[in-house]
Amino acid sequence: MDDQRKRTIIAEIENWRRNNLLPEHYCIFLLNLYTEGDRPQTPAPAARGDRRGSSSDTGAGAATGKGSAASTAYAYESRPISPVTGKMVLAWLLGAFVIAGLILLAFHFNRFQTPMQITIFACFALVFYILGFAFRRSAPPLTHLFLGLSFLILIAGGIYCIKQLNGSLPLILVYLGIICILLSMSAFVFGFSYLLYCGMFGLAILYGVATVHRVGEDYSWWKSELYWVPLACLLTGMGFLMNVGNPKWAGVFAVCGLAAFFGAEIQSLYIPEAKRDVIQLLLFIKVFIASAFFFVTRGYWYKWLRL
Repeated sequence: MDDQRKRTIIAEIENWRRNNLLPEHYCIFLLNLYTEGDRPQTPAPAARGDRRGSSSDTGAGAATGKGSAASTAYAYESRPISPVTGKMVLAWLLGAFVIAGLILLAFHFNRFQTPMQITIFACFALVFYILGFAFRRSAPPLTHLFLGLSFLILIAGGIYCIKQLNGSLPLILVYLGIICILLSMSAFVFGFSYLLYCGMFGLAILYGVATVHRVGEDYSWWKSELYWVPLACLLTGMGFLMNVGNPKWAGVFAVCGLAAFFGAEIQSLYIPEAKRDVIQLLLFIKVFIASAFFFVTRGYWYKWLRL
């Protein structure tokens, strides 16, 4: 096709676009087709009722051709700016008030009594948790953010308030255990497996901290194993039993059971009476046993890991 005919067709398409005779995306497609990607740039289309001067514009487009591209760059990619709505203004005002309230709380938080501080922490944690539940389908990234903020406030604020009340270490461990249980329950509510991982590993760490002194009294390696190996077998067994109905959660229980299988050796590192040579030997034996076991049962955990 010669250049003169191409310019005529392009000018006619521009006339269709300018007078809204064809939809915008159809005109852009035709212009890309006939110009082979080197589209001439024209001003934005006129309103549907403004059709005067269409013939003169057609002639000008045919005469000038590609020469008019420099003055109106990126005309076809331009998008109108969305108008300001009442919802946008309300969202801006709400965000500004929330930020201002947080700044005031940060400067005057220590002036409040401990019950008031507990109430503030609980309200913020509950609001973020509800927001995470509300956005769990429409905006999953916001759900992860709100859940993280909620549990972070619960952990940091709870420990701060317990220390303000001169609470003991067992009380802090009990409180953190409740948070870990809430994390594990939230995993089934939201469907996020990482919440169950966090809850299970958190409970395992608290279990190790709570039993380290008891294991350290009259320490022996088999006594330490009795605290951890049955728990590991229980979790791993639950994982294999849940494989048929809930393979997603089965993998979490099996991985947590595998981690608990080495819990005795990790805990023994914090007991002065434990011999490092015995810990290394037990680690080597357990690595061999665990690798052999998971090799025999690889048909299960291959599905869990989606390999």
